[in-house]
Amino acid sequence: MQKLINKLASYNAITFLTVTLGVLFLSFAFCFFVIAPWYESLFGPIKGPHNFLVNMSLHMVLIITVLMAPLVETFLVQFLVIYLLLRFTRFPLWIVICTSALIFGIMHYYGVFYVFYTLVLGIILAVAFVTCKQKRGYFYAFWVVTLIHGLFNATLVLLQWDFSTGLNL
Repeated sequence: MQKLINKLASYNAITFLTVTLGVLFLSFAFCFFVIAPWYESLFGPIKGPHNFLVNMSLHMVLIITVLMAPLVETFLVQFLVIYLLLRFTRFPLWIVICTSALIFGIMHYYGVFYVFYTLVLGIILAVAFVTCKQKRGYFYAFWVVTLIHGLFNATLVLLQWDFSTGLNL
């Protein structure tokens, strides 16, 4: 785990953002284009946050998904959890990352598939947080991961938005 973090920490900021966002989007594609059809054939439709967001304007959806959610979730799940576990326990780094990711997944409980999907995303965000923390500290890590999370959410919302009728999921 430390070798991966050291490799990521060696990247400049643009390369780090590009790699992290790329891995997030590849994970999204794998989960929704490979695993989701199999899951739906066995268990029925996937439940997600679109049920909550469907009747909102684009402005409100973007405020919630691009600003509010990344700020709150990065603070609670990456900053607070990782800081507390590293400061007050002797857990190995992979346990700290997996704990953060598991909490991230549980926070997104819309159904079993969505917990799995956000657990995967949580691992990527936690690795990004630990990498940035190692490079420049907690404050830097908080803002970089918030930016990555917000850009990821913005892209997904805008790709799924039907500009004539609203959210199209």
